[in-house]
Parts: sequence; structure tokens; C-alpha cells
Amino acid sequence: MTPPTKAETARTLPPGAISPLVPVLVPIAVAAILLAVAFTWLFPARPAARAAVARFRDVTRESGIAFSHADGSQEGLDAPTTLPGAVAFLDYDNDGLPDLFFVGGITWPWNSPTMGKVARCALYHNVGSGRFVDVTAASGLDTGTLGMGVAVGDYDGDGYPDIFVTGIGGNRLFHNLGNGRFEDVTDAAGVRGDDHLWSTGAVWIDITGDGRLDLVVCNYARWARGTDIGGAFAAESTGPSYAAPSGFVSAFPTVYRNLGNGRFADVSAKSGLNLIDRQTGYPRAGPLAVAAVDVNGDGRLDLLFKYQSGEDALFVNQGDGTFRLWTPPGGGRKEGASAGLVGTLSPAHGGANAERFAILRAAGLALEPAADEPFCRLRDKLGVALLDYDLDGRVDIVSGEGLAEPGISRFERGRDYPSAPQLLWNDGRGWSRAPLAAGGMGSPLVARGVAVADVEGRGSLDVVVAQNGGPPRLYRNEQRGRHAWLRIDLVGTRCQRDAGGARVEVHTPRGILAQTMEPAMGFMAQSEKTLTFGLGDDDRVRRIVVVWPDGTRQEVRPQEVNRRIVITEPP
Repeated sequence: MTPPTKAETARTLPPGAISPLVPVLVPIAVAAILLAVAFTWLFPARPAARAAVARFRDVTRESGIAFSHADGSQEGLDAPTTLPGAVAFLDYDNDGLPDLFFVGGITWPWNSPTMGKVARCALYHNVGSGRFVDVTAASGLDTGTLGMGVAVGDYDGDGYPDIFVTGIGGNRLFHNLGNGRFEDVTDAAGVRGDDHLWSTGAVWIDITGDGRLDLVVCNYARWARGTDIGGAFAAESTGPSYAAPSGFVSAFPTVYRNLGNGRFADVSAKSGLNLIDRQTGYPRAGPLAVAAVDVNGDGRLDLLFKYQSGEDALFVNQGDGTFRLWTPPGGGRKEGASAGLVGTLSPAHGGANAERFAILRAAGLALEPAADEPFCRLRDKLGVALLDYDLDGRVDIVSGEGLAEPGISRFERGRDYPSAPQLLWNDGRGWSRAPLAAGGMGSPLVARGVAVADVEGRGSLDVVVAQNGGPPRLYRNEQRGRHAWLRIDLVGTRCQRDAGGARVEVHTPRGILAQTMEPAMGFMAQSEKTLTFGLGDDDRVRRIVVVWPDGTRQEVRPQEVNRRIVITEPP
């Protein structure tokens, strides 16, 4: 005879009888309730973190900075281009304080009564306590150039940073002599470039691992050899189109190999960076900026190119002087080669260990760029800088919010060409807009280059924003937090002196903070090279581990925090 099922047994229980499952289920339910109460008591729910008011004070005037960028507009005529406005932090005299270099504005020869007078660049020496002194004339940088971008690097390894300025109709290289002066060595070094090229971004990296910095230059456009640049702009008969100049054609980037004797060789054709646009059959048009990033952690710096429109392009360093275009795996995302890479080679979250590449990619998404934006917005073209402004151990983002098209108010009511910079606070899971204190960073301006540095040596990162057609703005970080910090400089001996590609890990009882030494490039800007680690509430550092580009590990045990440390590569 087949025994009754549980369902049949339940149906045959007499009225008022208790199910045999009750003695089993009741203790389980009671235990679950008690565990929930205990868990809630031990681990109370915390309210969602909110960004504190970001306190950045405009100290431009009191700092002594009197530079103003000239955009070339005059006598009722529009500026031929609105892209320039470059700035770089560099410690040109090695006194431990970051100085400021501004790329000169432009007085265009075809609409100027001075027939080609070019505004100068400017160098400001940091004398401490937040004060700067104009030393342009004494430095040898009191020279004119139709300037665009800037890249800083010690190309000859003498311990002093050199300056490369991109421009229209020729670039310039200034060698730091170490005595407060610079020498124009453009022609001797062989890096002037084509006189019919319009160059924008540039970056110094060691592309072969031979210990010398090479140079990669973005060429925004080229004009015909049979005409001058005035004729190229004149092709826009209906008025200038700042986002797509019609009198120019696209051009490949230029790669200069450092020969080690003060000279460079053009190796562009063999570099692997000559990307052809499949739709036009011409070089990919309108590169605005290039950033060096180590996307796969091999100690070799790769190149992320940002274009005025269209997809980004990521080129992976092969270590032999060539690069390979990275493409997403089959079925991957198609909106940009670097987009899918965030999920496969680099952490996509906003945590303490997020690498710079992932954060730069996230910056455009975090700032919510409009899909139908009709104007060239510079924030997602690397028009941002990265900093831990509150030293909580997480990397935040500052954006100049620059627009390239000045006529926006004629198309969209309520939108102006000048915009207020924005600061995005990192809560460990993502970014949210930080409220800005009145009278500081929230004032509208025509932002271009954005760079950060610890101007006064206090551990707090300050912000400079270069303007197109106006004075820059220097914002002093006046956060009231008491978080600990460490600032670390690396000096390469076997690798190139700037130690690009070296990875630094700061080990604390709560975890590991990591950064890679990479030129902190943005659109028309370069931040200081010193790495700043905010430690949050954890002022105990067990050790610092440096993984040099060749894989050598070096361990340092700091005696205290809230200080700057210089670590030299073992011989």
C-alpha cells in the first residue's frame, strides 16, 4: 500500500490539530528575527554620504598673476579660433614649489595693424605663501608664438623640466638651462614641424624603454602649401566655424624619437599611430588632446587620443617604438575603442584604486554630456583635471565646462558661452556634483586648460583654469578637513628621469592606495607631476611600494605623514 503524501496527510488532519511542520518552522522564524535585530544593532544603516561644500577661493589677483590671454579678436572681427588657452604647472627651478607657465595668446597677422605681432608666453615663479612673480623676461621665454598647447618633460635627463609649446605654423622647444633661463632649441632639436600644420595636444613619454623621453604631437589640421593660414580661414565665407574649420584638411600625429644628443628623429610613419578614418579615407580629423595612460599595467605608457568629434582612439604601447590600436572584443561596445576597455583592462568604479584611465573615461559620463549637444564641449575631450580635493583617499574631478562655439546663446536661450566650472565628488561608488562656496569656483568663465598642484606645500591641491581671451583663475583649496596626506616624487635612474609608468602603492591598515606615474595631461593643460595621496582618517602608513617600469620593486617605510617624499630608483 502506498503511504499518503504530505498534502493528503494535511487534508486528513482532524479539526484543531497542529501541523507537524510548525515545531520546525517556528524556531527558524524566531531565529531569523533575532538575527535581523542583532545585525541592525551591530551594523546600523548609514545615511547616503553627501559632498561637503567645496571651498575654493579665487586668489588670482592677490597671488600676483597678471597674465591675460589674447584670442586675436579685434576691431569688430571674430577670433579665427577659440581653442587656445593653455597652462602648465612645473617646478622649473627644483625648489619644491610648483611654478606656472601660460601659453601666449594670438594677434592674427591678416587682421592686425601690427602685422603679425604675437603675444608672449608667461612664466610665473612661485616664491611661497601663495605668491607668484613674473619672471618671463629674465627666463628667456619672452617670445611670441601662435601658441596652442603645452607639454612639460625632462627630455635630456638633467633634472630640470623642459617646455614644448604647440602652435599654428610651427612648434617650439625650450630647453631648461638650470639657472632660471630657457633656450629655444627648436631647430637644433628638429621638432619645429611642418610650417603648414596646426598642432594642439602633445605628451612626453618613453616609447621604447631606452630611458629617454620621446615626443608625440597631435596635429589638429593642415592647410595647403600654396596658401597662407589667412587664406585657409578665409575659405569659411559664411563666417568661422570653430568646431569644424572648412579651409583645412586632417593630418596624422607626429612622433619624435629622442636620439640622446639633443636631437630628435621623426619616426611617425613607423609608429602605428597613423589612423585612417574609414568613412573619409583621410587621417582621423580634429585631434584635440592626447593623454598617457598605462591601461594594462605593464609599465609602458599607452596613448589615449581625444578628437573633436567621433570616437576616442586608444593605442597600446608595444615597447619597441610602435603602438597598436586597441579594438574591443567581438560584440563589444562600438561607440569608442576605449569605452569597452574600462570594463576589461581597467577598473570602472570610482574607488581608491581606480586608475587614471578609467576615471578620465568616466569623467565624460559623470558630467552627463548631452547626446544631442550641437557644440564642441571640452569637458569630455579631457577638459578636466583629477584631484583628491578633500584628501579622503578618493579621486575627484574638476571640469572647466568649456564650450568651443561662442554663438551658443543665439541657438539656445538661457545658455551662455561662459560657464561655471564644476567639481565632482567621489563617494567610492561614483561621482556627484559638489556644492561650491560662493565667490569661488562657481563664477562663469571661458575655460580651456585646467590643471592642479599643491601651490603652498600644504597637501591640499589647488586649481588653475586658463581662459580663452581673458585672464586665468587660480583657486586656493580651503577645505577644512583634517585628513592626513602624503606627496611622493619619483626620480628614475635606469628608466627616464620622470619615471613614467612606475606604480606607487601606499599601504595602510585599511587598504592600499595606488597611482601610476603618468604625465597628467588634459586639454591644453598639464598638472604637476608629484603624486598626492589623501589618507582620509588613517594617518598610519605601513610602507610605500614602488614598482618601477622594468618590474623592480622598492619598499620604503616613511617615518611620518603630511610630508613630501622623494624616492629614487635603485641603480
